[in-house]
Amino acid sequence: MELTGITWDHPRGYAPMIASSVLYEKLFGIKLTWEKRSLTNFGDQSLAALAEAFDLLIIDHPHAGIAFETNCLVPLDELLPGEKLNELKKQSTGPCFASYNYKGKQWAIPVDAAVQCSAYRPDLLGDFGIPKNWTEVFELTDILKGRNLQVCIALSPTDSLCSFLTITAQLGSPVQEGNEMLVKRGTGLQSLELMRRMRDNFHENSLNWNPIQLCDYMSANDSIAYAPLLFCYTNYSRVGFRKNILRYGGAPGITNAVLGGAGIAVSAKGKYLNEAAEYASWVCSSEIQSSVYLMAQGQPANIVTWKSDFANELTNNFFFNVFDTLTNAFLRPRYSGWPEFQKYLGEVLHAYLKDDNDPAQVLDHLQEAYSQSYKKTK
Repeated sequence: MELTGITWDHPRGYAPMIASSVLYEKLFGIKLTWEKRSLTNFGDQSLAALAEAFDLLIIDHPHAGIAFETNCLVPLDELLPGEKLNELKKQSTGPCFASYNYKGKQWAIPVDAAVQCSAYRPDLLGDFGIPKNWTEVFELTDILKGRNLQVCIALSPTDSLCSFLTITAQLGSPVQEGNEMLVKRGTGLQSLELMRRMRDNFHENSLNWNPIQLCDYMSANDSIAYAPLLFCYTNYSRVGFRKNILRYGGAPGITNAVLGGAGIAVSAKGKYLNEAAEYASWVCSSEIQSSVYLMAQGQPANIVTWKSDFANELTNNFFFNVFDTLTNAFLRPRYSGWPEFQKYLGEVLHAYLKDDNDPAQVLDHLQEAYSQSYKKTK
């Protein structure tokens, strides 16, 4: 028996899946092979098409509505005993488990947990504290400029949309499924202005980078001391992964930072549905998440690992430092029209920042596209 899976292209995404699969074959005689796709495709690629080709899929929670509409995945509550799912639910960190529950069905189990938070170089930041709000972020930016150091943020199209969602939620107008308005107009304009201010004051490559590119640069070079908002990667907080250690902390405002991470799902087209579900529950268990998964550069979703002294010693307290932000994370909409809309949202926001488009017109375009996205939902 052989199962196939698709994950995403970063050591955090594929190394723990490969390592756990090697162990699983030794223990149970079932072989698993994994392919990987880019981070962009992880957020944008067709879930239904992937389900045609693989038994196991590592997915993003906003695709839960597509799973519901297309039936391309098998709900895990139809394959796993209720007591096993309840145990995994109790051991899930923050809203991770709930993010894959849509229309009363559990479409995936969280295998990886992440949230937008801050990152910094402790050797460069020195005694300066982590900013608690956006006013303090810009105050720190000015101080660091006087020391020939910079602040940066990931504002690729995907990250522009996520930062916009974080900021609007923090300002009191969260983008929530079923809202008639995408955001309150005043909040939307305020958020766009804040993002433009970031562009003008932060590192010149902010518009070009995703979190991986930013963390790679930040850990290898000595010009960026702090990043206020990006998806966290435990790898960079481990000794030996890159030249310099990054530490992670709360996002400005702490609450309502966008939830990231990944879930493991079972394709409805597979031949071995029960066996695939068994592996999914096994790799998400506290025992595996806290051992082989963690040690293979993984970023577990299981709260037992997040609270583990061993895991935090390994990662310079990554899990302790990000825990509050993750616990209070903001959950994106998940209706079937959302993934296509969020891709457009990111493209429009990125163009706004790159080309200095009129913010009022930007909001008008986004509102129209948002309304249309519901009309495309069955």
